[in-house]
Amino acid sequence: MSTSVITNSAVNTDIPPPDSEEQLLAKLVFGDASDFYDNLKEFDSDFWNDTDESEVVEDNVESEDDEGAELDKVQDDQLFFIDDGAAPQHEDEDAMDVDVDDEDDSRDAATGSEDEAWVDSDDERLAISVVETNKTKKLRHSYKESSINGRDYVRRLRAQFEKIYPRPKWADDVSESELSDGEGDDEERIVNGDVNALFKILESTYSYKDTSPSKLLPSKSLDITRLMDANASHVSHSAIQSLSFHPSKPLLLTGGYDRTLRLYHIDGKNNAMVTSVYLQGTPVQTCCFYVSLSQSLPQEQKILSGGRRRYMHSWDLHSSLLPSQSSQGAIAKIEKFSRLYGHEDTQRSFEKFKLAHFYSGITRQAHGIILLQGNNGWINVLHASTGLWLLGCKINGVLIDFCIDYKPLSGDKFQTILIVVNTYSEVWEFDLSDGGRILRRWKDEGGVGVTRIQVGGGTSSSQLFPMGSPNIKSNRWLAIGSESGYVNIYDRTKDFSNPKPVAALDQLTTTISSLEFSPDGQILCMASGAIKDALRLVHLPTCTVFSNWPTSGTPLGKVTSVAFSPRGEMLVVGNEQGKARLWRLNHY
Repeated sequence: MSTSVITNSAVNTDIPPPDSEEQLLAKLVFGDASDFYDNLKEFDSDFWNDTDESEVVEDNVESEDDEGAELDKVQDDQLFFIDDGAAPQHEDEDAMDVDVDDEDDSRDAATGSEDEAWVDSDDERLAISVVETNKTKKLRHSYKESSINGRDYVRRLRAQFEKIYPRPKWADDVSESELSDGEGDDEERIVNGDVNALFKILESTYSYKDTSPSKLLPSKSLDITRLMDANASHVSHSAIQSLSFHPSKPLLLTGGYDRTLRLYHIDGKNNAMVTSVYLQGTPVQTCCFYVSLSQSLPQEQKILSGGRRRYMHSWDLHSSLLPSQSSQGAIAKIEKFSRLYGHEDTQRSFEKFKLAHFYSGITRQAHGIILLQGNNGWINVLHASTGLWLLGCKINGVLIDFCIDYKPLSGDKFQTILIVVNTYSEVWEFDLSDGGRILRRWKDEGGVGVTRIQVGGGTSSSQLFPMGSPNIKSNRWLAIGSESGYVNIYDRTKDFSNPKPVAALDQLTTTISSLEFSPDGQILCMASGAIKDALRLVHLPTCTVFSNWPTSGTPLGKVTSVAFSPRGEMLVVGNEQGKARLWRLNHY
C-alpha cells in the first residue's frame, strides 16, 4: 500500500502597481488628502505677505456702507414679523403666474431672434420641397426655388402666420409713462424705495376723461381680467380688514390687525408700495381716505383709522413735513381723536365708522363728518377736521350696521340721510341736515338676523365726491344681508310707504359679511367670510348673478373686505391670508 503526501508550497507572484484609473477609483471610494497636502506645499506665502491689509479692510468697510444704504430704503414693517407658530410658507399655492419669460420667448420668436432655446444642427441639412402643394408654394421668394432648408422653412412659416394673424397691440410692451399717466419717473422712484413718493403722487395731476357714453353691462357674462395682487410687493401679516381707494389718485389703502397702514400705487402692473405706518398698540378694524370739498389749495386730505380702542388716528397727508424740511424724508403727522366729552358712555370703541359729507345751513358750507357706531343703539357724528361732536342718533335694539344716502337740493345744497338697521330688521332713516330728524321707519320683509346694509347707484360713503361743487346723485338701490345668506334688494325710486324687495338673493348660504356696490350701481358684490370663495357679483337691475365669474379656480380665499375703484374699473378683494386680489373690469 502506497501513501502519497501533498505538500503545499507558496507561489511568489509579483503584483503590478495600480494604474491611474484604480488610483482615481480608490480616491473616490476611500477618500484621499494627498492633493490637499500637495497644494499646501505649493502655496506661495510671499503672496500673502505682500498683500496690503488695508485693501482688505477697505473692501469690507465699503460693503458695510452699502448695506447701511440699502437699509435706509427698507420699510418699517419689514424690520419685524409676527411669529404665529406656523411653519413659513415659501410657496403660495394661489400665487398668480406671471409669464414674463414666456412673453419674452414669444417676442423673440416673432422677431426672428437667433437666441433660441433649442438648436438642431440637422435643420441646415434638411431639404424641404416647396413646390409639392399650393400651401408650400406661397412660401417661395422666387419661382426658381424648389426646395429650402429646415431653418428657412420654419422662419417663412412664422412670417406667413403673422401675415394672416397680425400681432395684437395689447401684446406689445406698454411704456411706463402710459401706465402711470405720464408719471413714469415717479413710478421708477417708487420702485427704488423713494420715501417721498407719496408727496409726488399727491402733487401730481391725474385727469380722467371718459368720452364714451354710459355703458350697460351684459346680465350674464362679465368681462374681467386678473391683475397682479395689489399688495404683492408687501403682503399684510394678518387678514385685511379694510380697503379704501383714493377718490382722485391711483392709491389704495389697506389695514388689518397687524397694526400697519399701507399705501400702494395701483397701476395694474407693479403696484408698488408707496409708504406704510405702524400704529403701536392699535389693531386696524376700519381705515379710509377723506378728501375735503374745499376749493382752496392745498386740499385737506387725511387717512382715518380706528380699532377696538377709545380713540382713532387721523393721518394728515398734507400737514406732514415736506422732504426739504427733514433730512430723513417725510414724517407722518398723526393725531388722535379721543374721549367724546359728555358722551363717553355711548362710545366705548372707535372700531367701526364711516365718512360722509354734510352741508351746514348755518355756515352755508359743506364739510366732512365721521359717523361712529356706538353702543346702546347710538351713532355719534363728529366733525371730520376738528373731531368735535356735532349730534347723535338713537334707535331701539342692538345697532348692527348703517350707511349714508344723499338727496340733492337747489344750488349746491344737499341733504345727508343716515340709514340704520338693528338685529330685528327694523330700519330707521334720519335727516342729519335737520338735526337728526326721523324721516321714516320700516321693517325689512323676511329679514332675520341682519348683518349688513348698503346703498348703491349714486353717491355714498364708499364713493366720496371729489373737490369742487358736489355732483350729488341719490342712490337707487338698498341691499340688506342676513345671517342666513339672503340679500334683499330694494328700489328706492319706488313708493316706500310699504317697502317690498324687488329681489331676494339666496346664492350664498352663510353669514353675509361684505356688501359693496360699483360706483354706477350696475354691480353688487356680496361675500361671506365664513367659508372659502364665498363671493358673488350680481347684475342690476336684472338681479341675476354673473355665471362666468368667479370660477372654481379663482383664488379668493376667505373674503374679509371688498372695494371698487372710484371709476369702477377695478375690484380688489382682501382675504384672511393678507392678500389683496385685484381684477380689472374691462367693460369700463
